[in-house]
Amino acid sequence: MPTVAAHRPLDALINLAVVLNRAGRYEAAGRACLTVLAHSPHHPQAWVHLGHAYKGAGRLAHAKAALIEAWDLPVARFHLGCLHLLEDDLARGLPLYEERKALFAIGKDLAAPEWDGARMPGRTLLVEQEQVLGDTLLTCRFYPELLRRVDRVVAHVQQPLARLVAAAFPGIEVVTDAAAIRYDAWCGHMSLPLRLGITNVDRIPVAPWLGTSMPRTARTRPRVGLNWAGDPSCPQDFHRSTHLEELSELLQVTDVEWRSLHRGHLQHEAERFGLPQPLAGARDFLDTARVIGDLDLVISTEGVVPNLSAAMGVRTCVLAGPDADWRWRSWYAGVSVCAQDEPGDWSGAVAKALEVMRAELAVTA
Repeated sequence: MPTVAAHRPLDALINLAVVLNRAGRYEAAGRACLTVLAHSPHHPQAWVHLGHAYKGAGRLAHAKAALIEAWDLPVARFHLGCLHLLEDDLARGLPLYEERKALFAIGKDLAAPEWDGARMPGRTLLVEQEQVLGDTLLTCRFYPELLRRVDRVVAHVQQPLARLVAAAFPGIEVVTDAAAIRYDAWCGHMSLPLRLGITNVDRIPVAPWLGTSMPRTARTRPRVGLNWAGDPSCPQDFHRSTHLEELSELLQVTDVEWRSLHRGHLQHEAERFGLPQPLAGARDFLDTARVIGDLDLVISTEGVVPNLSAAMGVRTCVLAGPDADWRWRSWYAGVSVCAQDEPGDWSGAVAKALEVMRAELAVTA
C-alpha cells in the first residue's frame, strides 16, 4: 500500500494544476495532471483539473471525457453541466448544474422543501440568492412566470441589487434578509430555468427585463461605457480582470464619448486616462442602471456589469478569456463575445471589440 509520503508529490502537482488553471496557463496545468495520472490513473482530482485545463484550451470533447472519469465527484458533474450549457444543451446541462447546491451550500439552512416547479396556489415561494450578483441578474427574468404558478413570491437578493429588482418587478416581494420570511418552498435562483421546464434555448425569454424605462439624454456622439475589472475576491478574477492599460487601444477611438463603469480597487486607473466616472456617487445597481441606460454600447470584462447591461437590452461586448462563460452564448440578446485568442493576451479581444464598434456605432476604429 502506498504511504502518505508517497502521495505528497502527487498532491503538490494537483495544487500546481489548480494555480496554473487559475492563471490561465492551461497547457502547463494539463501536463501536471497527466503526470499525476501516469502514476495514479484513477486519481479523481487529477481528472477534474485536467478537464478544467482542456476547457480553458478550448478542447471541449477532451474536457468532457476527463470529467466523466471523475463522475463520482459532485464537482466533476457540476463542471460537466457547465460544458453542456456552453453547447446550449440545456436538457443535460441544467440537471448537472444542480450539483452546485451541494458544492456551495445553497439552501442548506432552509427548513422548507425545495420547490419542484409545481403550481402552489395560496402558498409562498422563496427564491434564494446564490454566489454572485450576476446570477440574480441572469435569472430574475423568470419572476413573472413564477407569479403564474405561485401566489406569493419572495426574492432574496443581494443588497446592491434590491432597489433595482424591486423597481423592475413590482409584483415580487424583494428582501435582503430572509430570516423572518415564512414560506412553503424555496428555489435557488439558478435552478429557476430547470424548475420552469426550460429545456432548450429557444424557450429562454431574452427581451430586456431590467431598467427598460431609463431615460436617455441628448448626445452628438455615441456613448460607450468601459469596465476592465471585477471583484478581486472571485477565484477567476486573475484571468477575468485586467488593467485599463491593456485596453488603452480602445480609448484611441475619439469619435465616441467614453465613460468608466468600474468602481473598486482599480478606479484610479480611470483618472489616469481621463475617463469620466459617472458611478463615483452610485449607491447601488439602480444608480448603475441609470448610467448604463444612457449608453449606446458597453464594453466589459466578465462580471456583473455585462450581466446588467445585457439584461437592460444595451448592446454589450464581453471581453473574455478563451473559455468565456456559457451565459453569454444564448441567454442574452445583443451580446458579442470578444474572446482572447491566447490566454492572458487581451490584444485579440480588443481587436474584436473595435470591430463591433465599427459595425454597431459606425465610428472610425
